[in-house]
Amino acid sequence: MTSRVQVYSDPLQHALLAVLVAAPLVPRFGRGPLVTAVAAAWLIDVDHPFAARSLRLADWTSMPVRPRTHSIVVAAGAGALVTAAAGPVHGWAALAGLASHLLHDAGDDSAPTPLLWPGAPARQLGRRRQLAGTAALALASAAVARVSGGAAPRGRRRPACVHGGGGAARRRTA
Repeated sequence: MTSRVQVYSDPLQHALLAVLVAAPLVPRFGRGPLVTAVAAAWLIDVDHPFAARSLRLADWTSMPVRPRTHSIVVAAGAGALVTAAAGPVHGWAALAGLASHLLHDAGDDSAPTPLLWPGAPARQLGRRRQLAGTAALALASAAVARVSGGAAPRGRRRPACVHGGGGAARRRTA
């Protein structure tokens, strides 16, 4: 029963981790990057039926190793494509969402994950490293939000001037 709960809750777990790592982007950029991160974290598992050559869930979950697309190389490539299509913040969100997915998969005791494919064989990292990596992704998202330029999301206005007054409040002298 526990394995069924794990299998059927896995997409929700991936979505929640993607939300966690992309959440620091929301105050500055709105929910768009959050949606990007969740979509990336979910869509990567489209590779399972192809790798298992089957549409049966039991075949997807009994593979001896996760598909090669579960690698940092693929996550970086997807991040680059999304950056080109939607900008660097969405590119980072896609990379972070995918990386959180890969770390979660590599943190369990199921099939080994080819995180560093093609440079290293598939392996598992354990939950401690998964948690540390996920925390690092969330901190990196906070850094991205802090250093990235760009407008505030619609509906949120930036203050016109930090020091009070503004251009219109200055007196002109003749």
